[in-house]
Amino acid sequence: MNNQGPAPEQQARIPGARYKKVTRERLETTVIDGRPSTRRVPYTTYVALPPRDWDEIIRRGVIAVAIVVTLLAAAGTTASVGGLLSRMLHPAVAYSTGVVFTSAWLACLGVEHIERVDADRAQRARVGGWVALVTSMGAVITYGHTLDLLAAGVVGSCLDLLAKGIWYLIMGLDRVQLNPGVAHWVAEEEQHMAGRFLLGTRLARLNRRAVQMRAAGPEFQAAEAILAQAAHQAQQFPAADTTGQAAPDLVSAPAPAPAPAPSSGPVPDPSGPPPAAPTPPPAAPTPPTPPPAALAPTTPPVAPAGAGASGSGQQQPPQGSAGGQGGPGLRTVGPLSIAAAVRQARGEEPNFSDTDLVARVKELRGGDDGGDPVKFADTVTRTRRRQDNQKKRSA
Repeated sequence: MNNQGPAPEQQARIPGARYKKVTRERLETTVIDGRPSTRRVPYTTYVALPPRDWDEIIRRGVIAVAIVVTLLAAAGTTASVGGLLSRMLHPAVAYSTGVVFTSAWLACLGVEHIERVDADRAQRARVGGWVALVTSMGAVITYGHTLDLLAAGVVGSCLDLLAKGIWYLIMGLDRVQLNPGVAHWVAEEEQHMAGRFLLGTRLARLNRRAVQMRAAGPEFQAAEAILAQAAHQAQQFPAADTTGQAAPDLVSAPAPAPAPAPSSGPVPDPSGPPPAAPTPPPAAPTPPTPPPAALAPTTPPVAPAGAGASGSGQQQPPQGSAGGQGGPGLRTVGPLSIAAAVRQARGEEPNFSDTDLVARVKELRGGDDGGDPVKFADTVTRTRRRQDNQKKRSA
């Protein structure tokens, strides 16, 4: 058996230094028949301690004193304001309101410390803190005056002043007057980080709202279908020309005359008389430009009573609609919406199956299914179900 392991640390002590007794562990290996086994063995040693940081100790002591003074000042202000307001409010409400006066200037002091880099924003918090302090002191003095103890009121109002003064000195330990260039660089970095944070928060909220809307019902899917249909129509029908320049008339524009082919005959003598110019063929008469077609009316005319019934008992479609023949100069702009096509198809045959209804709606829309037949069929089915629900609610 063989025990192996490093010996405990032995350090020479430095005169005048403070040491602390600590427990540490070392590895100890035991070898039996050539097979090692390692374990941890605890041992004690002494570690030198750094010298005391009296600045940090004093800072902690001052912060503790400031906390005690603030609590006492808050208690005194709360008692004074509560006694003043208890004459017109419930005592519980009056004494609870008294905490607001001390908390106001304390919160402004904290904001001033956070915004110490930006002088403008720190100035607003500083002014707000002094206004809150003056208001608190005025309330305490007023309470002393109502009790004919004005001197006691003045002394009691100084509690908040002393508490704020102590905290102002503590905050000044970390207040550094930055160079204007450094302050501007820090402000720009804060703006960049704040912009990234705001953008991330906004995107997260929009994503959560989209997930909630998808799980809520078919309304979100119907909105997506409407937007996809609008984008598809925008691709099919380009935007109108708003430049004020008329498009060239392709009908009335004369065709360019073909270039004469080079002649293979003899070259005329330049000293002789000039050859006679060939007579040009008569130009074809230019057809007159047709008048612009009138746009279809946005609202179809209302037929008189009894005019919709014909001898065969079928209702005639309105003139210029997708189901009838438009009059001269009338045309429709774009395919029907899915809801209008479903309504028109069910008006023709109320008992359409889903497959037949999808085929009929696609036919009424001129074969336009938005480029996605599955999504188009799902939208038609949901539209039919929604129309049935509306009829049931209105019945």
